[in-house]
Amino acid sequence: MKKQLNEAQKLASEAERLLAESRNLVACYTRSQAESGYESLTDMVLEASKTGERLTEKLRRLSLEVVLDGMKYEQYQSELVRIHGIGIGFSGGILEVTAPVLVPHRKESYTDYLYKPLHIAFQQWCRKQKEEGKEVPEFQKCTVCFLHLYDRELPLGRVRDHDNMEEKHVLDVISNFFLVSDGGLHVDTCHITRMADRDATRIFVMDTGKFPSWAGAWMQ
Repeated sequence: MKKQLNEAQKLASEAERLLAESRNLVACYTRSQAESGYESLTDMVLEASKTGERLTEKLRRLSLEVVLDGMKYEQYQSELVRIHGIGIGFSGGILEVTAPVLVPHRKESYTDYLYKPLHIAFQQWCRKQKEEGKEVPEFQKCTVCFLHLYDRELPLGRVRDHDNMEEKHVLDVISNFFLVSDGGLHVDTCHITRMADRDATRIFVMDTGKFPSWAGAWMQ
């Protein structure tokens, strides 16, 4: 226990150092407005974020070990979904998932910040649907549409090619709860990028027959 707490404190100190360096880079970028300065800032913020996620993961594991009250731990998981701002809805045969983050780059080494909260959110949503006697969809042949929303106030250089998106892990999580299979014969994927007030990802899962009319509305 003491060793884990020491490791968590070390990660917290590292995250604080990276954030301090990020603040310095913000000041430099504000003065120069150079694209290279923004890239350095981006790299530093990503490092700080990944360190923070490692700290979060360590604390999650620690909480699982020390919290013996099952109801208290269930409440903790519910609060995680709320904190991460993940929303799930099902209407008109279309499952919609909203997350206030962008899907990671496929080369990123640390991606649990999205997938683990998604897994918890799906798990709790499915349980609640069953308790309330509502439908939990299961798609036999479907299209999964990723709508990538980028903050229009930030540099356009942030917008990535669609083939650089790490969709596999997201599909794996969705498949565990809602798909018969995530194989190519069962799932088609679509990616759309739009500018918005803030970064976010919206994911729509629907029977393939519904896709043409859905896409027509978004492509206008």
